[in-house]
Amino acid sequence: MSQPPQGIESKPLRETVPDYSAEVEDAQVRRLQRMLRAYHSEEAEAVLSDPTKKEVAERQQANKDAERLARIPFSDSKVRLNGEEGSLALAKITRRLSDPGIPESRRDNAPICSFRTYLFGNLIAGEKRSLRPVGKHHFILKQHLQPGSTTVRISGHSWEVRIPEDSHSQEYLITLYKPPGVKPEFHVFPVGELMAMNNAHIPAWLPDEFQIQNPG
Repeated sequence: MSQPPQGIESKPLRETVPDYSAEVEDAQVRRLQRMLRAYHSEEAEAVLSDPTKKEVAERQQANKDAERLARIPFSDSKVRLNGEEGSLALAKITRRLSDPGIPESRRDNAPICSFRTYLFGNLIAGEKRSLRPVGKHHFILKQHLQPGSTTVRISGHSWEVRIPEDSHSQEYLITLYKPPGVKPEFHVFPVGELMAMNNAHIPAWLPDEFQIQNPG
């Protein structure tokens, strides 16, 4: 008698699962590296734009006095100001610096300001200076100007400042407001007239090296 065929013994198939652990780990490392780079980039940008705690306190202190002058008429287009108008110009800057709705601007960009002064048709002085950034697209400079007609040029813009020939040379405060896409505001006014005023707005955010402070 023939015997029934014996079955072939077989082992169950083992499901092959690809090992993705190395690929997943590499992807996570790359993602964390991107997040770290983005974080450091934001930190570096903040250093170049955000005011220090000292500057914030100085702005808040100056803003209390600036509010007092907010309703006095003042022309943004006027270039050569007297001491009283200069006080109003500084008060307006203070209000902008204290406004949380106005974004900060980078502090590593200092526009170059060139001066050429003519007296009786002759060039008597020429100089280039860097303006000091104080925040929110505002720049400032204390500059010694001579009598005569001075042409001031900054970033493709120019202004004429005329100081009477019979006056004397003295220090002036120069302010520039230059936000992107907006016509810049430029003002020049004598430091002496500002200091001689009663209740002039002399903000705490002015650089210490300018040595412009409220008396007492």
